[in-house]
Amino acid sequence: MVRRFILYLVRWQLSTPILWLVVRNLGTGIWSTVIANLIGGVIFFWVDRFIFTSYAIEVWQFKDKGTCDACGKEESLWRLVYAPSYDRRNAVPVFLCMDCSKAKTDALRKKGYKIRGRSH
Repeated sequence: MVRRFILYLVRWQLSTPILWLVVRNLGTGIWSTVIANLIGGVIFFWVDRFIFTSYAIEVWQFKDKGTCDACGKEESLWRLVYAPSYDRRNAVPVFLCMDCSKAKTDALRKKGYKIRGRSH
């Protein structure tokens, strides 16, 4: 999620030149700002769609403390929600400790899934 947020902030900054150009050329009135925002919306709709729906970006859930669903250890837990060709958004959540999570992501990589994984 942090990676998506950083990408979104970078995308947001890319709209600054559009806003500046339109406001500079049309003046600083409210209608100039509305036109600039409409132009930005037309351009960046597709970028935002990629950022928030792309499978190129992994999504993990994290719990500060809990019981591992695989081994029963009490510690911080991880859950891979989706990655390229891997989608568990509608599955029953399975949270794993760091060791079990690493073992599962390693097994998924061996099956051909492209998972960057957590830094364990």
